[in-house]
Amino acid sequence: MKRRILSMVLCLAMVMTAFAATACGQTDEEAMSSVGEDDADHAMTLTIWGIKGKGTTDEAIALVEEAMSSITEAQFNTSIKLMLYTESEYDKALEAKMDEIQAQLDKEAEEAAAKKAAEKEAKKNDTTDTTTAEETSAEESTEYADETILDEYGLPATLYPEVEDTQLDIFLMTDYEMLMKYSEKGVLSALDEQLSSSSKLLKSYIHPTILSAGKVGKTTYAILNNQPIGEYTYILLNKELMDKYYYDADNIKSLSDAYDFIIDVGTNDKSYTPVMGDLSALNVFYFTEDGSESIIGNMLPADAVAGTNGAPDILPSVSTWKEYIILQKKLEANKWVGAEEIKEGDKFAVGFIKGNAGDIAAYEEDYYINVVQNPQATTENMYNGMFAVSTYTKSLARSMEIITYLNTKSDLRNLFAYGIEGTHYELDDDGLLKMISDDYNMELAYTGNMFVAYPPEGADPEIWEYAKAQNLDMVLSPWYKFTWTEEQVDADLQKAVAALSKTFFAGLKTQTADTIEEYLNKGWDDVLANSQAMEWYGGSETENELTMGKVYSAWFSANYGG
Repeated sequence: MKRRILSMVLCLAMVMTAFAATACGQTDEEAMSSVGEDDADHAMTLTIWGIKGKGTTDEAIALVEEAMSSITEAQFNTSIKLMLYTESEYDKALEAKMDEIQAQLDKEAEEAAAKKAAEKEAKKNDTTDTTTAEETSAEESTEYADETILDEYGLPATLYPEVEDTQLDIFLMTDYEMLMKYSEKGVLSALDEQLSSSSKLLKSYIHPTILSAGKVGKTTYAILNNQPIGEYTYILLNKELMDKYYYDADNIKSLSDAYDFIIDVGTNDKSYTPVMGDLSALNVFYFTEDGSESIIGNMLPADAVAGTNGAPDILPSVSTWKEYIILQKKLEANKWVGAEEIKEGDKFAVGFIKGNAGDIAAYEEDYYINVVQNPQATTENMYNGMFAVSTYTKSLARSMEIITYLNTKSDLRNLFAYGIEGTHYELDDDGLLKMISDDYNMELAYTGNMFVAYPPEGADPEIWEYAKAQNLDMVLSPWYKFTWTEEQVDADLQKAVAALSKTFFAGLKTQTADTIEEYLNKGWDDVLANSQAMEWYGGSETENELTMGKVYSAWFSANYGG
């Protein structure tokens, strides 16, 4: 697409240093840095591969692509080509493109080798060198010049080149498995040199834990999209009732801590719901690929962090989990448990709310508020959006400039996230975003640093300020980065565990306060030992290497030396 280039852009296209960039009207921060010497400053078109939301049209993508390019052409003499696919299409399309590029490069390498061999053979038979010194000098001194056209006003404008068949530049990855897969395939460019020079501004905009998560070993291969990680779990304690029954709020930071207080309120104050909110157990991990319930799991204290051994166990044998389940059943039997969602106006003694500081602000006057668990970084919530640069890129330096700008400047960021103002969204009198078209939909976590974008429609205007504070309290889950493959754990044994788990949890739901202890004590260790599932669990009675116990033990030892 031919685009008009302003005189300022023409100035920028000629400069080679940050000094000249400043002379054309850019600040040092806006310039960020010049591209690498190997890229010079010539016109270039780079691709951004990503995932589009439902309803996004090709026409809308074209509009956004042109608007984004108007910024990147002015800043970096670089045009943008968006390659957006639906979530279901994306992985296959990306992998197919990489395979296609590699096949073409392999073919070209074979042809080049054959040509070189032929030339070598011809040279043996003919010692005459017909290449003149003038021709050699001309080849060595060839300089690149941007191709220009005349726009509708007769002014020169840069003609940006088409994307090459063997080119793939910036692309989105959506989970830890993708990062590991492509790093193992050797198709990710190392980014550390840029992070120490031209892209060092990223270190001021992205939380250091999030930024360092893009490393595989000691090398950075991805820039994770800065976003709120995890959520707090708060316990709310009614001030009036706490004072009435002489409880100290500082000593109550869990459901079990609050149990006696709940009993007092439930017995004596019928106008209050004794406990409300999400009462699910914290720091429970199920050893399944998708996180679904399993009889093989573990429960650690709410404040446990990475480095705490959370080896697989039989859940009914985990005392903390067992006691928690029994306590829940007793509360339910007395009808002391209210709704899972607390609403404004609810009267309760104890409440549990998951979220950020904005979610509990309205309760601060009437409730003592304690943090039960700080936000946890898990493999899932940390790696759900990141950008990498492939080894097939036209320019690593230029790609990183685009990634840096996308993560530090709101103009490009809002375009990619929300589309064109006035066409796809508008801002109300308070500056809050409202979508006005369904033609362009993107997942915010898939499009860069959230904190430099407008808060999404309907969000608290202060959401990013809450999120920044939240990330400062973020801790790594004890199971952070613990993953395994089908090759490590036998599929048939996984099925055996899944079947036993289904039976166990179905029975658990039917238990009452009178039957729960007997049910949990019925000897699930023996049931497991007498089933094929024992092999998968990795108990002492099996020598099978394909067991979860041995997989976890090897992972924990490699990461924490225990």
